[in-house]
Amino acid sequence: MISAKADVNWVQSFRKKFEAWFQEARPQLEAHQYQMAFKNYPLVTFEQPVWAPVKVPLAKGCLGFVSTAALYRKSVDSPFVDIPAGDPKILEIPSDVNPQILDTAHTHIPREPIRVDVNVAFPLDRLHTLVKEGKMGKLAPRLFSILGYRIRADEVATETAPRIAAAMLEDGVTHALIVPV
Repeated sequence: MISAKADVNWVQSFRKKFEAWFQEARPQLEAHQYQMAFKNYPLVTFEQPVWAPVKVPLAKGCLGFVSTAALYRKSVDSPFVDIPAGDPKILEIPSDVNPQILDTAHTHIPREPIRVDVNVAFPLDRLHTLVKEGKMGKLAPRLFSILGYRIRADEVATETAPRIAAAMLEDGVTHALIVPV
């Protein structure tokens, strides 16, 4: 059985650097002065790239995906909240959702292109076409939406990513796609 896990060896060091950075950057973040705030952000680097070999052909697999566009279902989900550290919420969106009911609450990107065609951030139409054409086995029953603006890299690695990975494993996902915005 495959387990969902993350390399967290860097987390303790990051947290110390983050706390010092956040003390200085918080007023700028609250004033939406992001360029200045992130000038000294403690970026995480890795010695080895993260890699998982493909074991199942896509045509026989199950694709799960995550969008960082802060998408939510109008009249169903609460929108993501604009807070200095970024809303840590994870939304599960059924793969058979009507794209017309999706909207974005991401305040750090231009939202109009997503509102005109949600497929730029959540490519449901194309993915369903790939399934119909037999190029992809199936789409996972639930897809995930998060806010890409998250300044706590440690929380993304130790909480968000493992929760999504565990849910994907429950759904039988063999391939995962992250759609960053």
